Amino acid sequence: APAAFPQALPPALPPAAPTGAPRAAAAPATSRRALLTTVAAGAAGLVLGGAAVSALGPDDPASPADDKPAAGTRPAVPGRAPDPRWMYTHPAAAPAPLTAGVWQDELLVLTDTAGATAVDLRTGRKRWERADAAGAQTVLTAGDGLCFLASPTEFLWLSPKDGRITHRVRFVDQFTGVPNMKVGPLTGLSGSVLWFTGSHTVTVKAPKPKKGKKPGKDTQVVKAYFFAYDVVERKELWRVAVPAGRAPGTPAYRLTAVRDADIVVRQDAGTLTPADVTAGKGKAFFRCFERTTGKLLWNRQFGAVAPAGAAAGDEQGQLYGAVGDDLLAFETATGKPVWTLNGTASSVFGTPLPAGTLLHTTNRNQEVGAVERATGKLLWRRSTEVPLGGNAPALTLSGGGKTLLAADASQVTAFAAADGRRLWKFQDIGAQDPKGATVSAPYRVLAAKKTAVVQRERAFYAFPVE
Repeated sequence: APAAFPQALPPALPPAAPTGAPRAAAAPATSRRALLTTVAAGAAGLVLGGAAVSALGPDDPASPADDKPAAGTRPAVPGRAPDPRWMYTHPAAAPAPLTAGVWQDELLVLTDTAGATAVDLRTGRKRWERADAAGAQTVLTAGDGLCFLASPTEFLWLSPKDGRITHRVRFVDQFTGVPNMKVGPLTGLSGSVLWFTGSHTVTVKAPKPKKGKKPGKDTQVVKAYFFAYDVVERKELWRVAVPAGRAPGTPAYRLTAVRDADIVVRQDAGTLTPADVTAGKGKAFFRCFERTTGKLLWNRQFGAVAPAGAAAGDEQGQLYGAVGDDLLAFETATGKPVWTLNGTASSVFGTPLPAGTLLHTTNRNQEVGAVERATGKLLWRRSTEVPLGGNAPALTLSGGGKTLLAADASQVTAFAAADGRRLWKFQDIGAQDPKGATVSAPYRVLAAKKTAVVQRERAFYAFPVE
């Protein structure tokens, strides 16, 4: 399945010895008994998991853990979150995390402007820190044995055991013909193949003036490309020229669908040029590229799906997009609509999540649901009971496929994926220090095998899930 990526791609470091120095450990920002058991959420009481949670900092002893939830961690009453296996707080003395990713159901890897940190998924203990991986903003798996990080000017491969950099590829060394390449946010990954956009600026000489005329001025032109790259073999597979984006010129593509023979992408609305916006007339263009060669197969619109409207595709040839209050399914081969799911009054659908025969839905009325992918038949729709306003909750399916987690600015709500039973809700208390800054970051969920890691800015909680 395609991986999801954070907003920004990440700087060139000179070639370094493979044993770059680790960063000094910092004390955890949160005490060991840091979590209240209850907080108010709207009109109803919201119960958090169990008693206080141990915050495992860099120097705390780790307790044994395995993939099975510990005894007593399952909800005792409906709505009560299970006890987290552990809590980790990124030190206040360190920069805030740029992004977080789960590696092989083994590590939670955090990156910031000072380096990369790996936390053991079973124990919550910090395993290693690497200062020479500073600025990386994407965490991926490169084969069975290495962790892949991307920065604005190089790719890095790290040992999951100790964080040692085993390989590094600087763009200037491998991507010939694109000097000083600026890389956009990574588009996506399937298997070992990574897709991303890059651009560089070239000088176009003014034509020689006619006799008696003043010479013209040289111009600066941005050339952009879409790349396919094998992160295991560490080689470029293909590149194709694509239209440049809004200044400084690198278009950002979001992966919409991955199929056996091709991939479908859509350009991020924030990187569209004024000419792109005019040509689209308020509708998004989707591009389909052949997987083996990068050949552009088609560039089309689907109904009235807007450039910034929610959209996702599946491996069977359907694309799902938000249009007004509704969610529509289209055939990608023809662009024809297949079915329409009507939303509730004034709802705007967020990005749906295909899973097996189901499509999980989310909207700005804080509702989560499931429909049959083939027919659009609504199977269930439930409210998160969060006050209306803000964006639609972001959806994550647990590794086991049985739990659907909806994250927003207020909380994380867990549902049974099959029938929509509301299982539990979770909020953290934010900064304990009376002088601490108010945390406004939304919640985020990362799925591992039988663990869901909930992030809110610097705080991370590992919950057992099915």
